[in-house]
Amino acid sequence: MQSLKDYVLSFADQQTYERLKQCGEIEDALNECERIRKLVELQKTKKKKQKQLSASELSPEHRLSDTRSGMRIARFYDWGLSNPRAEEALAAMRDENAGLNSLRPSEVGKEAEAAASRIGFVPESCSMERHAVWGCRAMALGCANELVKLKKCFVEKHSDTNPQYFAYENSDDVSKTDACDVDMETLGRCVSKNWKELDERLK
Repeated sequence: MQSLKDYVLSFADQQTYERLKQCGEIEDALNECERIRKLVELQKTKKKKQKQLSASELSPEHRLSDTRSGMRIARFYDWGLSNPRAEEALAAMRDENAGLNSLRPSEVGKEAEAAASRIGFVPESCSMERHAVWGCRAMALGCANELVKLKKCFVEKHSDTNPQYFAYENSDDVSKTDACDVDMETLGRCVSKNWKELDERLK
C-alpha cells in the first residue's frame, strides 16, 4: 500500500512533469526562431539569385509570447514582451463595442503593426528563447534560487537580462570577460540533476 509520503511525492512529481511539458512550448518557439534565422542566413550566403523568402516561410508557428510559460519567464526577466493573441482579443472586444471607425489614429497604427507582425518576422537572435527554455526548466525543477541569482548577475554585470551567450551546459565558447557563466553552469547542473532524479522516480 502506498504511504502518504509516497503519494504526496508522486503527486508533486506529476505536477513537476506537467510544468516541464509546458516548457516544451518554449522549446518549440526556440526551434522556430532558429529555423527562420537559418533560412535568412542561407539566403544571404547563396551566390546565385533566388526568390525572396515568402511570408509563410518567415511566419513562426510558435512564438515565445504565445505561450503562458514563455510569458511567465518574460515577466521574470522584465523583457517587456506582450502576447499578440491577447492583444488581438482585446482589440476585437473594442471593435465590437465601438467599431473600427472610432479608433484613434494611434490605435489604427497599432492594429497595422499587429497585422504586420502576424505576416512574418526575422528575429535578430534567438537568445531570449534559449534563456527562457532554461528559466522554465529551472522553475519547474526547483532551481528557482539559482535562477534568481542568475538574473541578479545579468543585471549587475550586463545591465541586461538577455545576454547573447550561454553556458548552461558548458562554458567552452564563453569569453573570460563574461562574468555570469558560472551562475549559468550552476543553474544548468541543478536542472540536469533534478531532471535525472525525476526521471528515475517516474520510471
